[in-house]
Amino acid sequence: MKKSLIAMAVLAASGAVMAQSSVTLNGRVDAWVGTLKSAVGGQTQTKLDNGGLTGSRWALNGTEDLGGGLKAMFKLENRYNVDDGTSAGMFLGDAYLALGGGFGTVKLGRTYTAYDDTRALGNTQNVYDSSLTPVGDVFKGTGGVDYSSRAANGIRYETPAMGGFSASLTYAFGEDKTATTSANDLVALSLKYAGGPLSVAYGYQEEKAGGSTSNKYNHIAGAYNFGVAAVSAGYGTRSGTAATGDDTGFTLGVTAPVGAASVSLGYAKEDTDVAGVTTRKSTGWGLGAGYPLSKRTKLYTGYKATDAENQAGTKVAEVRLFAVGVRHDF
Repeated sequence: MKKSLIAMAVLAASGAVMAQSSVTLNGRVDAWVGTLKSAVGGQTQTKLDNGGLTGSRWALNGTEDLGGGLKAMFKLENRYNVDDGTSAGMFLGDAYLALGGGFGTVKLGRTYTAYDDTRALGNTQNVYDSSLTPVGDVFKGTGGVDYSSRAANGIRYETPAMGGFSASLTYAFGEDKTATTSANDLVALSLKYAGGPLSVAYGYQEEKAGGSTSNKYNHIAGAYNFGVAAVSAGYGTRSGTAATGDDTGFTLGVTAPVGAASVSLGYAKEDTDVAGVTTRKSTGWGLGAGYPLSKRTKLYTGYKATDAENQAGTKVAEVRLFAVGVRHDF
């Protein structure tokens, strides 16, 4: 009898613990049909491709209530191409273990950098944050040197929101030190405010190679929702080496609801200077529209055009993209 009571008590306690834990599967499937010209003098290809709005993915998310307001969490996110079934690599999206509580959240593993938080806010198209986005900026552009949007071997700390203010900090260990060179590493931070219709953010990221700074990125962005339309803007700089020079870029965008649909228009410009001489000028614009068929399924269409010229005024890069697609979340 005592053994039965003890067994029942153990099972009850086990059930209580399990009830406080959960693992969920969620993801996104995004495919589009359209035309793409991706090089000066290149051919325009008709294609079915992946990720017109955002890349396709699936993720395992887990959480456990540890009591006292403390939680253990994890996320393992796989990125894949729905058009041909290939994978970018197992869990090359987010892959982290985290602890969260009143102090904020600490993430260990592979995550978006704190600096990357500001890009979406200043995006030229708030609705379209991937392939249909124009030039992007020094943060994600056709010119200059691209920043690292994710950091492996990283520690990320996110503060709780306090009066609309929040901050994030990322440090990533290079783990590639040799007898003759220091390890690469990355440090990034962001400061954000979100209150009512206004959002503003500042981001900084420094990337080192062999112990020497190779690139420093600064970005300030803001957005305001007027109700009839939301506007966004971003301004960013990159300080590089003597070989890669420096970048300066800005973005402007507006998104407006049209009934249940939404329409977005964006423009971006970016210049690269080497030794005080402008060696590359990049510009781009994009127009897109989306219509929700349900809370989880959206139809969209968009057009993007980007160009880049060298110091002599010769076009060195060109993209023309038209797409009609559908995105489904699960």
